[in-house]
This record gives sequence, C-alpha cells and structure tokens, in this order.
Amino acid sequence: MTRIDARVEGPRGVPWRPAGRWRLGFVPRTSFRPMSGVIAGQQGDPRRVARLERVLAVGRAFLTVSALTAIYLDPTQPARLAAVTYAVLASYAVYSLAVLVFVHRATQLQTTHGHVLHGFDVLWAAALTFVSEGPVSPFFLFFLFVVLSAAYRWGFVGTILTTCVTVGVFLVQTGVAAVGPWSQTWLTSIDVELNETILRVAYLLLTGFLLGYLAEQEKQSHAELVAIADITRQPRVHLGLGGSVLAVAQGLLRTFDAHRVHFVLQDYETRQAFLWRADRTSASEGADGLRVELNAQEHRTWLFADPGRAWYASRESGEAALRARVVEPGVWPLRHVTMPLPTGLAEEVPFSRIIAANFGLADEWRGRVYLFDPPSRAHPAPSVHFLDALADYITPALTNVFLLGRLRARATAEERARVARELHDGAIQALLGIEMKVQALRREQASNATGLDADLDDIQELLRREVLALRELMQALRPIPLDTGDQLPDVLASLVERFRRDTGLPSRFVFTGGAVALSPTTALEVVRIVQEALVNVRKHSGARNVLVRLTGGEDGCALVIEDDGAGLEFEGRLTGKELDERRLGPLIIKERARIAGAQLVIDSSRGSGTRIELTVPARHV
Repeated sequence: MTRIDARVEGPRGVPWRPAGRWRLGFVPRTSFRPMSGVIAGQQGDPRRVARLERVLAVGRAFLTVSALTAIYLDPTQPARLAAVTYAVLASYAVYSLAVLVFVHRATQLQTTHGHVLHGFDVLWAAALTFVSEGPVSPFFLFFLFVVLSAAYRWGFVGTILTTCVTVGVFLVQTGVAAVGPWSQTWLTSIDVELNETILRVAYLLLTGFLLGYLAEQEKQSHAELVAIADITRQPRVHLGLGGSVLAVAQGLLRTFDAHRVHFVLQDYETRQAFLWRADRTSASEGADGLRVELNAQEHRTWLFADPGRAWYASRESGEAALRARVVEPGVWPLRHVTMPLPTGLAEEVPFSRIIAANFGLADEWRGRVYLFDPPSRAHPAPSVHFLDALADYITPALTNVFLLGRLRARATAEERARVARELHDGAIQALLGIEMKVQALRREQASNATGLDADLDDIQELLRREVLALRELMQALRPIPLDTGDQLPDVLASLVERFRRDTGLPSRFVFTGGAVALSPTTALEVVRIVQEALVNVRKHSGARNVLVRLTGGEDGCALVIEDDGAGLEFEGRLTGKELDERRLGPLIIKERARIAGAQLVIDSSRGSGTRIELTVPARHV
C-alpha cells in the first residue's frame, strides 16, 4: 500500500491535505469508549490474549531449557544444593513445555489464564533463587523475565506492581539469608553482600520502570493504530456524506474522550457549508447528531482563518483571545500563539479547551473538526499530533463518499433530464397529435350528430389535461438551474409564465424588496413549493386568477401564493403546526416547508380562494 503525501493551500493560506492511506472496510457502531477504554479492550480481546500467551510460552520454555543446559555444561554451577537446584529448574522446564503445549492447543484463552501463569512464574523464580544462592543467585534472570512478561501483558501499571512484588520477594530472601539464628542450617553458606543486594534491587526497579514505560508507549501506539483503523472505516457509501461525517464524529468522541464534537464541511462547487454536532449522549446511545446549514455569519464563525492545520487552545472565562499551540510540519514541539476568539463561537459552545484540525481536497471541499473540552493534559502535543495524523487518514475516506455522492447527484440529474426529453418528444407529442386530429374531426362533423360533439369535447378535454399533467411531470423531472439564491426571482418568473401559457389562466409573478440571499438548497425547496401549489391550482381550485409574490430583505424572505378558486377543505387561517395537528393542508407543501426551515401559514375560504404564505427567517438565509 503506497502512502501519498501532499499539501494544498486553501483560502487564506490554510493547508488542506488529501494525504493518507486509503482504507476500506466496515465496523459496527460501538459504545462510547475513550482511548483508555480502547487499550483495556485490546487487553481483554481473546485473540490478542491467545497470541500474547503463546509468545510468552515460547520465551519461558526457551529460557528454562537454556538455563538447564547452561548449568549442566558449567561444572561450577550450581555452587550449592546442586541436586535441589537441578530438580527445581528441571521441574520449571517441564512446566514451561506443558504450558507451551497447552496455550497452542487451547481454543480460547482469557486474561485470567495470564494472571495464573504470571503468579506461577513469580513463585518459580523465587524458588530457584532461594534454593541456589539467594539474592546473588545467577537465576536472578528469571525475575527479569517476570517483569518483562508483565510489561508485555499489562503495560506500565502492571509492570510496576509486578516489580514491587518481586522486589519484596527478593528482600524477604535477603532477610532470611542474613538475619536470625541460622548457624545450624544450610542457609549459613550464603554470602550476602549488602552493596550487591542494593544494586540488584536498584537494577530490578529501574528495569521494571523502563520496561513498563516502553510497554505503555507501545500499547498507546497500538491503540492509536486501532483508533485510526476504526475511524477511517466509518465513512461508507451507503451512509451518504452526512451519515459518514456523523460516524467519524462519534469515533473522534470515543477516541479523544471529548465532551462534544462539531464537524464543519464546505462544498466549493455549491458554496454550501454544513455543521454536524455530536456529544457523548448521542455517541453512547447511538443517536444521530444535528446537521445545520450555515449562513454567512455562521460560516465566518466556524471556518475562520486559524493559525495552522491542527491546534490546541485554552481560555479562561471572559477572555477574548485563545492561547493556542499549533502544529508545524516536521516539528514535534507545538508553536505557541495567541489567536482572537471568533465572534459567536464561545456563545454557541461554552468551552475551556479545544482541539481542532483542518482537512479537505483542493477545489472540491474542505472541513474542520472541533473537539471541545477533552481531558486536561499538561502536554497536549501527543493529542494534537494524533488528531493531525487522523486528518490525513479521514480525508481520503470522506473524499470518496463526497465525490461519489456528487457523481450520483449528477447522474440522477442527467437521467431525469433524459426522461423529461423523452416525455416531451414522445408521449406529449403523441397526445398533442391526437388532440389535433380530434379537433379536425370535430370540424368535419360540425353539421352532423350533436352527441358526437359532446363525446369529442370530453376526449379533447381529457387529452388536454393529460398533456398538462405530463408537462408538469416533465418540469418536475428536469433539474432546475439554480446555483445561488439570487437566481430565485428569475426561476419563479419563468415558472409562472410557463404555467400561464400551458393553462391559459391569468397568472402573475411579482418580486419586491432586496436581494434574495437564500442558499441553493433552500431556494430549490421554494421553487418546488411553487410548482406544487400551481399544480394544485390547476387540478382542484377552478381559479380564474393566480398571483405569486416574492419579497426579499435582510430579515429573510417571504413568499405568497394566492388564487380566487374554491379554497381548501377548511375555513380560516392556520399555521403549519395547526395544520399538522388537524391533519389538514397539502402534505407535500408542508413537508417541503419543514425541509426549508420556513414558517407556513395557509388562509383558506371556500368559494373565495386560498392564500399560502411562506416565511424564511434570516437564520436560514
């Protein structure tokens, strides 16, 4: 697998990087578990326990058999109680071989097996040193094996505890050998040197501390690799971009033990920016996070010009600036800077600590992730560098989902346009031809049967309605050329004019006020609402006049659609909430109003017409 490293410059010199390894796969959503929980989970994994015990079994068997061979070849060892020493060491060797066979044949091993084997190793080491030469025994090496196996199994804490136990055993042996009325026993032959004993205790403590530290760092590195594999497997095509972003956000919550995470993503093509929020509750309960489309002010709040590609910042309550530490490429120490606190950020999410990282693909998209209030650390550099490395891995995975989603959207738009063209060139043209033939037949039979005229009228009216229905379907299928909200008045004017030509109903569009600053997504929902309302007017209202009015301004946009037809099935003026409670009103218009984040009011009067009011407040602009 080739690693591709690259850097591109985003706006204002911010680096956005598609670097990293491309990984695919699947892992199910897990419960909330920080990095310490990841390490604990690894230690309890039966597969990892089995592999670990097999490795230690091989090392134990090799050590015991080698020691037995060495003292057999050396005529000076053991210097005392040779028969007892040989018997104990031979028994330990047989035990080691039996354990080796057991762990390789066992179908499943648990952590309790490791605890039991570790306890026996301590006892065997104590017995060997006790029957040979006590504190100065050459079998002191077995104590080092015990410490090493503790480091291999449990890391720093387990190694320190094991070291303390072995030092205690060692000191007890020394006391037994050096203190008390032992003149009539075989222990009197042991020559105890205080300085040598102190050195051996010091060596054992230092070795235990060093091995524990190294083992803990190795386990931390392994846990980080597991976290990287877990998070980079979260983006999946079937989840879509939003689902993939939320899965990554919840993975970051588990890994960094933060209180909440905010994930911002901007599409360069549509200029849209979205914010996803997740916290510990949503991560532990498997709930979906909140997705919000950002307006211009929120865009400046969440995608402000930050000092680097990854950084850590802290603040005291009331401070207007952040004390930040920034990652510099190729350098481990973080650079200390002071950065202004973006307006609205502290109001949106009160925090005392924050870690952030940037990522994205040049000219396609960019993103930023914020981790609020992770555990306080005296040295945040490892966490910041780890998040920076995660950004390298997340970028390719999310880019796959992002570009595939865009490709699918374009393919869908092309297919809809093709279907619309086929409807126009096929079914509509055929129906129009039939209508023209019916009209010609009526003229030929004008002087004949009156009953035939009535039948032809019905056929011609039916054909006209079907042609209009097909044209409306064709317009709904065609993609609407709406890249910005400023284009909304022109699109609505064209839509109303086409409706007037097709139906013959007097229809008018009026635009007043200032510029329309809706996002393309919201503006498209407004267009679809107008389309649906005009279809309802043609099919059900029997109206003689239709008016569509759009008003733009700094506080938002207002849309009014009114007709003088038969009205709806209710009398009065009802809000969207009241319509839902009474199960009244057009379902499609109500649903699209909710998607657009708009306030809906419908005023209906039977025999006088219907008035639909749609208000899009500035927070959705």
